[in-house]
Order: sequence, then structure tokens, then C-alpha cells
Amino acid sequence: MNPFCSSALSIALITACAPDPQDPSPKPAPASGATKTAQDPKQDAAADKVLADLRAELQKQGIQVDPKAQTVSIPCTMNEPRDPVEYVLIHTRGKRHEAVLITETKPSMLNAALLMLGLEPGKNAIAKEKEPRPTLEEIEKGVDPVIVTPPEGMEFWMTVQWQGADGKPVEFCIEDLLLDLTTQLTIEQTTWIYLGGRMSQLYRNEPEVYVADFEGNLISACYMSPENHLGTLKHERARDDQNVWLTDKCPDPGTKLQLVFHRQKPKLAVDREARLKVEAAARAKAAAEEAAKDKAGKDGKEPPKEPGKEPVKEPGKQAVPGG
Repeated sequence: MNPFCSSALSIALITACAPDPQDPSPKPAPASGATKTAQDPKQDAAADKVLADLRAELQKQGIQVDPKAQTVSIPCTMNEPRDPVEYVLIHTRGKRHEAVLITETKPSMLNAALLMLGLEPGKNAIAKEKEPRPTLEEIEKGVDPVIVTPPEGMEFWMTVQWQGADGKPVEFCIEDLLLDLTTQLTIEQTTWIYLGGRMSQLYRNEPEVYVADFEGNLISACYMSPENHLGTLKHERARDDQNVWLTDKCPDPGTKLQLVFHRQKPKLAVDREARLKVEAAARAKAAAEEAAKDKAGKDGKEPPKEPGKEPVKEPGKQAVPGG
């Protein structure tokens, strides 16, 4: 298959069964009780051919589409980035020095598979300078000179699977591999937004191509522009391209993994949210206890004892009045 065929298949997938925009004539409504509208056999044959070619190419690329589970799975390799993470997933030609996972799967074919799940492209984040621009003094005091509008669109979820050293399968939400350098915890309160990438001319007087096939950057961990990538993280610190690193849950570099895209929130993500709430409550309790100790130390008093935790007197000993 030539370099542009997969892009054409991806587009054909969307348009094969769509009404002809050059034909404004109204289409008759199906008769009462009808289960199928008659179609042009040539259109049906063309659509079937496109879908057959697409399925064959998906299989060749190692892409598994499960319509029932509403998932798409692709093979990946664990990377060893040298700089803070900007991309969760790249193609082999993407930015290796700041990516977590690398795949040989062709970007336009991955996008075609995600379209098969029913995902629709959303809007990328937008950064706009404030007018009037804050003064240097205001900026030094913390006034933000830029207004950032977060991305909007359909959400998706990602999980990763690999075989552990003991031979048992290991599975995590992708967020469990990402460290928020601001909090020093795994990244929380995240949303992944599907953008779909874009077609554009690389050179004048040449046909448009799917840009991600050439750049190789697929899923970003921060806001990147233009939206040549397929998806982006939505997070309160996603405008900072120096905020994400790797957690100790990551497997060794070179480990083979399966990255799974989910149209619906998987149970693993639901369980993770519940776990994070418990961990957050434990941290809040520990912080409150530490604050109480600090305050008691400053006041010269011991912190109040929790009910049921009073010291037990040794047998045969009496408290000495005034002692």
C-alpha cells in the first residue's frame, strides 16, 4: 500500500455511505413497517470494498477493533524519555525524547479504527493573549497574560497491559504511569479528548495528507497546536509542557505492551477513581493530624488523644495523686 492509501481509507470510511452533497433531491422516507431502504447496488459494493480493505489493513497494522466492548487495541513499546513528557503515544517517527509509548501502527489507520467506535473530532485548546496585556509588574505578581480555553469534545479512556516478570498480566489506567510533577502524585482529574488529527498540504500544489502520518505524534499530555495529533489530555496544568514525568509503575524500557482505547469508561478507571478518593482522604487526615501536632507544639500542649486510644495502665500500679 502506498503512503497515502491509509489516509484515503480513513476518509472513505466516513464518506462511503454518506449522502451525495451534490444531489439535493429529497430522499423518500421508508414505507411503514419497512426494515431496510433500497440503495444503489454500486454504492453498496463500493462501501463493502472500502470496509473490506480497511479491515484487512487494520489487521495488517495489528489493530484490534472490538465493536461489542467498544475498544481499539494496538501494540506498543515502553519508551525511555529524556525530557518531561509531552506525548503519551507516538509513532516511531515521533518525538521519542518526550514520549511514553511508541507504536509502529500507522496513525491514519488508528484514527480510522477510532472513528469506527463512533468517536467524533472535538476542538483543541485555544490560547489567547489578554487585551489589554497585563503590565510587567502585574505579571510578576502572578497575573496570567494568556487566556486558555481547554479542549472540548468526546471523551475516551486508555488502559495498558503487559506481562510482568512473574509471567502474570499487569494492567493499569494510562494515568497510573504519569506523574504530576506539581503534586508528586499520579496525575488526577484528567480527561482525554478526541481531536481526530487533520488533513493538510505539506507542499504547495500537492494533495492533502493526514499530517500525523508524517509527524508521528499521536496523543499529547499537554496542550499542543495545531491539532495534528489524534487526542489530548485535558487537565488544569496541561498548558505546562514540563509538568508530566513517569511513575514507578512503568515497566522497563523496551517492554511490549497493548494500549487499549475505550469508548466507554472501563471498570479499571472506575476502580481507580474510588482508590484515589480513599488515598486523598488518608492524605487529608494525615495532614490534619500533622497540623494539630504543630499547633500543639507551638502552644506547649499535647494534641488531643483520639477516643479509645488512651494509654493503658500497667497492672498493679496506681496513679499517684499530684504525681
